[in-house]
Amino acid sequence: MIDFVALDAAEGLPPTASNISRLATRLGADAASWAFNQWSLRKRAQKKFANAKSMLFTADGLEQASHAAVAAYHASRFPESAIVADLCCGIGGDLMAFSDRGSVTGFEIDPVTAAYAKHNAPQADIRVADCLAADWDFQYAFADPSRRPGGRRTLDVNSFLPNPLQLADRMRKLDLACMKLSPMLADSVLREISPSIEFVSFGWECREALAWFGEVEAGVTAVKVETGEKIEAGGYESSLESPLAFILEADPAAIRAHCLPGLCDRLHAHLLGDSNGYLTCDSDAESSWIRRYSVLESGSFDAKRVKSFLKGLGGSAAEIKSRAGIDIDEVRKRLTMSGKSDVTLLLYPVGKSVRFALVRCIKGQA
Repeated sequence: MIDFVALDAAEGLPPTASNISRLATRLGADAASWAFNQWSLRKRAQKKFANAKSMLFTADGLEQASHAAVAAYHASRFPESAIVADLCCGIGGDLMAFSDRGSVTGFEIDPVTAAYAKHNAPQADIRVADCLAADWDFQYAFADPSRRPGGRRTLDVNSFLPNPLQLADRMRKLDLACMKLSPMLADSVLREISPSIEFVSFGWECREALAWFGEVEAGVTAVKVETGEKIEAGGYESSLESPLAFILEADPAAIRAHCLPGLCDRLHAHLLGDSNGYLTCDSDAESSWIRRYSVLESGSFDAKRVKSFLKGLGGSAAEIKSRAGIDIDEVRKRLTMSGKSDVTLLLYPVGKSVRFALVRCIKGQA
């Protein structure tokens, strides 16, 4: 349902039982429930969309929708002159970005969700249809299959709607196509879908894996949405058990894309232990793919020893980060820290042992 009268009447009202009851008396229980739910979803959506207060949402659609900046990156990869098909447009997060780029046709099997998409992207052509059953009269396409059958997230691609393997069979025949997938899918599953995989970093998070088809090179890369910078998987790697003067924390997308050896090459650094995310080097290095820390103390982890070091550095750690499978809350209790400090405690594994490093973040970085 779409009831703009109820939506306007609920604007600015807390969703209390009395407010909902009053609106239900005037406009009906279904309209009142829908309107207050929309305002709740709009509030949550402000983290993704600048125009969230004028959009319509479903809970699952909002959860899966691309952030506006990430959607703009998707759209930027396609020619402005081409008609692009958004094969699983949902509430229209990507559809809006493609609509800003040029002509776009959205496919959505659910009529209500399709109506929301049309509201959110009024310039788009919307087809209420199963994209796999439809004729494809286009050569460019984007797809974001649902990963929440029944409202529960899954990593079983055979449960995605539509099926990514069936989508891939048809997308391979297009000039250029892209499928958005979970970055948590196994490498073997992603390779079965496409030989060209791109892991997307935005806001220092690995947001998604993009499977590309058509006139694209095979390989695995990571891309930063904020800068457009890319890095490839592979490269020479070497590892040290103890840190040098600096520790570098790698961007999650670079880690997922297996780009740490390449970062080591680029930054003259080494992998740190078995951390799968920390590098170390002798000289300060700069890159948009890392956060930099200067090393103050390091060694084998022992709570009493670390507590003693912290006492000399202010008595506390501003943050504890662990790549060693240790419960951070339990470590914090064992250290019984007090006082203020700008020191960070890093924990990482070397084989079966746990090492620590007390570090200070280098200012002036993203």
